[in-house]
Amino acid sequence: MSTYGATLMDGPSSLRQFTIRSFIMESAGLVEALRDDDALESYIKRAAVSRWHCSCSCRMGSEDDPMAVTDEQGRVRGVQGLRVVDASIFPVVPCANTNFQTMMVAERTADDMSRDARWV
Repeated sequence: MSTYGATLMDGPSSLRQFTIRSFIMESAGLVEALRDDDALESYIKRAAVSRWHCSCSCRMGSEDDPMAVTDEQGRVRGVQGLRVVDASIFPVVPCANTNFQTMMVAERTADDMSRDARWV
């Protein structure tokens, strides 16, 4: 199932928006909720659930990957000094719980940052 989800999210923008609206957010009420504090609170209570492990929204990849937001070390392209260190940099949705893989990414990124800081 995760392979299909990753394929949908890598597709055209309209398909990605449909997938997010239909399966992740479960409603299109966020825009309206942002205009009213009570509506926002209600939206958050309705939409915040623990069944989704969000990932792949800031995908890492090579320079020639048009869908990649970060490089292989989590550095955000075009924004100096900013890194993404969570499941959102995964290029595809893992086939298991994202917790362990996220910890591995964080450890590796911390090592990369420590190594880079020594040469500054």
